[in-house]
Amino acid sequence: MYESLGKWISIIHRYSRNFVDKEFAEFDIKGGYLQFVHALYRHDGLSQDELSEALGMDKTTTARVIKELVELGYVAKKHDCHDKRFYRLSLTAKGKDIVPRLERTLKRWTEILGTGFTQDERRLAITLLKKMAENAAAFKQRGFS
Repeated sequence: MYESLGKWISIIHRYSRNFVDKEFAEFDIKGGYLQFVHALYRHDGLSQDELSEALGMDKTTTARVIKELVELGYVAKKHDCHDKRFYRLSLTAKGKDIVPRLERTLKRWTEILGTGFTQDERRLAITLLKKMAENAAAFKQRGFS
């Protein structure tokens, strides 16, 4: 019998979003936006295109999310010093303030997902999920054909 990987990934994703949304309910930020905050914390000064690429997001979604994060005061946009057509993105103090909580939340979720796993099983799960993400990205690069 065929077992869908996508079904289980989708279920985990929905539970993850629910958990993160609950953990950040007191802030004016949607759970799905936090991956942008985390990416900018780890790689300050990315352009929107670079951020889209790093997260595997389409440029329209990235532009919409960044616009809202700027309006909410979590992200700042500054013109690139070499090419004024581009903006460089960085977290504001408000954005940086939520990072420790975000990292605690992500760590806790990882621990919850790995409950009952041995260290070897955790490493294997990460390895397999990374490979699946790489396969999906390569398939997208080929135009989903």
